[in-house]
Amino acid sequence: MARAKREHVSPIGTSVVDHITRSLDGSEFRAEYERLAPFEALARIAIRRRAALGLTQAELAWRMGTTASVISRIESGQHATSSRTLKRLAEALETQAVLGFRFGPAAKPQHELVVL
Repeated sequence: MARAKREHVSPIGTSVVDHITRSLDGSEFRAEYERLAPFEALARIAIRRRAALGLTQAELAWRMGTTASVISRIESGQHATSSRTLKRLAEALETQAVLGFRFGPAAKPQHELVVL
């Protein structure tokens, strides 16, 4: 007998994917989801890089001269981060932070970038 593909189902019986999809139909939820997307992407990059270096949040915080609480907030992907903090984070992760602007037509945008 073939095993049916199981979806992740919440305790109330709705799949997680269905719940998120339906939630994105709401303009408030969608706006917040889109607002946080860059911070979540940055968080994933920071977590991967920290893991590649074998650092704990506390060790990364020490390298930055801050607290593990600050690292936790960055890695949560739920908070904006200043360019100064991004520069310190990049240095602590042995990388460079790059900030820029995208402009022009969507099909062929131009980019102007600067290393912090």
